Amino acid sequence: MNTFETPAEFRAAFDTLLAVTHRQLRVYDHDLTLLDIDDAPRLAALRALCVAGGGRRIELLLDDISRVARDHPRLMALVRDFGHVIEIRQADPGAPRPDQAFVLADRLGVLLRADKTAVHGTLHTDDPGNSVALHQSFEGMWQRAPATVSATTLGL
Repeated sequence: MNTFETPAEFRAAFDTLLAVTHRQLRVYDHDLTLLDIDDAPRLAALRALCVAGGGRRIELLLDDISRVARDHPRLMALVRDFGHVIEIRQADPGAPRPDQAFVLADRLGVLLRADKTAVHGTLHTDDPGNSVALHQSFEGMWQRAPATVSATTLGL
């Protein structure tokens, strides 16, 4: 387990988790601001997951999707090119949502912030117990998510 306290440490922990992801990456957060997801090396790692094929999947579930298209143009290009692999949805605003934010890598890795409004948290690269519970929580929210972010102007 590694802890982080600053935005830079958080992004470094995310990069560590991204590097060990082989099949599935799931992110639940308020928005993508802290992740700095359009950073070139980070985006290259996401692209590598997308082009690897073999049923890989990237799912981003956010409380607020209002600024995604405007603030993350490179990510939107990735969604346009690899919509069959990467998807962004808005969490159901009418359903209860956890206070925590988390990133799940495959069935083992967990990046956890106990409070979405704070930066500090922990990285567990091998925590199947915590991972299973968070995957179940994510799956329930994902299935209820009403809105998706489209990479095309008309959503086509």
